[in-house]
Amino acid sequence: FPQFSAHPHPASNAMATCCPWWPWYRRPSTGAGSRRSSGSSPRDGQKGSRRFNRQSFLQLGHTKKTEGRNYFEVLNGTSFVGKVLRAVSATKEEPLAAMSEWMEKTADPQVVSCEAVVLVLVGLPARGKSFICGAVVRHLKLLGVRVRSFNAGELRRESGKAGIEADFFSSSNVEAKKERERLAMLCCGRLLEWIRAAPPGTSSIGILDATNTTMLRRQRVLETCFAAAQEADHDDKAAPLRVIFLESLCTDAKILQDNYQMKLSNDDYKGAESSAALDDFKKRVEAYEAQYEPLQESELDLLQNRQSSVAMPVGSVQIYDGGQKISCCRTGSSLVAAPLISLLHAMHLTRRQILLAPETDLNGVGLPPQCFAEILKREEEKESRVMDVICGTSKHAVRIAQELSKVDRAAAVSRSQRPRCVLNLRALQGRTSEGSADGSAAAENYADLVRRMRAEVLLLLERLPRSVLVICPGEDVRRVLCAHFVGCSENSIADLEMPAMSVLELTRDHKGYSSDEIELAELIPPRHSISGRRISRPMVMGAMG
Repeated sequence: FPQFSAHPHPASNAMATCCPWWPWYRRPSTGAGSRRSSGSSPRDGQKGSRRFNRQSFLQLGHTKKTEGRNYFEVLNGTSFVGKVLRAVSATKEEPLAAMSEWMEKTADPQVVSCEAVVLVLVGLPARGKSFICGAVVRHLKLLGVRVRSFNAGELRRESGKAGIEADFFSSSNVEAKKERERLAMLCCGRLLEWIRAAPPGTSSIGILDATNTTMLRRQRVLETCFAAAQEADHDDKAAPLRVIFLESLCTDAKILQDNYQMKLSNDDYKGAESSAALDDFKKRVEAYEAQYEPLQESELDLLQNRQSSVAMPVGSVQIYDGGQKISCCRTGSSLVAAPLISLLHAMHLTRRQILLAPETDLNGVGLPPQCFAEILKREEEKESRVMDVICGTSKHAVRIAQELSKVDRAAAVSRSQRPRCVLNLRALQGRTSEGSADGSAAAENYADLVRRMRAEVLLLLERLPRSVLVICPGEDVRRVLCAHFVGCSENSIADLEMPAMSVLELTRDHKGYSSDEIELAELIPPRHSISGRRISRPMVMGAMG
């Protein structure tokens, strides 16, 4: 209902296309001619008109019985349209004002999207579960969502069982199996306690980071969540609970080999010889493979036969080979899960580096393109593959992009690789500190910057399969990128300290990205200031590419 509220309900479009008595109904043309007869106007109030017919809407709200039934009886008493019509008929003097008031109460996006989501990870070790979990936590925190991960492996190590051998994970080890089940359910209980502690009206996403490889374990998790949903049903302020299984399946030998190597850096193999640690980890994977039961769609219906008024939706997302294929089931009705699904569609598990370089020096003078060309050659020589480049759209950034597109490949890079991709993104611009004089554009805060950069910068960087050099036009842009890939504390993004005159080198590990620094001082020519000028940036308020 765009005429009455800024938050249209999807039912309005559905009713407009299928109900001949709906005020916005546009009867399809039956002939080869135009929609309207010659000389007719949209203001004529005809059925083919696109204009809102106020009179027909009022008649619909106060109509008498037609064919023995009233329209209110035809409609479901609890349906969206039925509620709208009752709201309109309640006040004959001002029916539109009554409907507008009802829409404001029920179509508030904060109310609609208030829900609690339990994201249950499923998969064998080294399939990217912890990496996906870390990426989800960092991204949702950046968007302002209350999110937290609960890792069963960390809970096991905290209980004094770090560095244990592969026999602990065997299904034939009965005592160890009981202990693993106890730790997993303890982790699930802590997750639900954290969700219950959410402030009223707040959405939360709790992630159960464990293997959950058996159907019995997943059923126990569902039972525990359903019991929590029943308890929360008595609390009017509690958000409705939803469970989504996220399974990571991988058979790609290259991805598995890289993941195995990265797993050797976790706390279970501290101080161990790499070859012995790798053999033990492979035995652990074999022990899990012997008892692994892939997620089935029938598991989503395990709670349907319960005699309860509590409805707890259950959905699933399956990721194959680190993002090569994604399958979603029963997740479309969750507004909180929408940014999660879009992130998963962009992610992959390829090992790579992301370099965040400043575009200017401490005085606001643009750095010469030669120093970025030197970084590009050095990194390509080290990785033996081409790097992509992303810049902003200032004059200096365009000059840098033109120079870097001319840089020859390093000698170690194969000529069969795809050419270097150099992009200039308008969304990659710093915050505007001042609004326009006429008041048409306001100053941006970090939340505005995140919204502008999300689709065209953050998700694009997630999609790129190769290492990438990002030339950042300001420290605020580097802070957002660093918070997305590395994370930040509970404090504001503005509190993140960025190293001056250094390139942040982000390298993927088994949980996310680790950061290092590359000094720019030795790469800058001594007289770079004669070709560099202080950069004035245009005001950019939209996310345009």
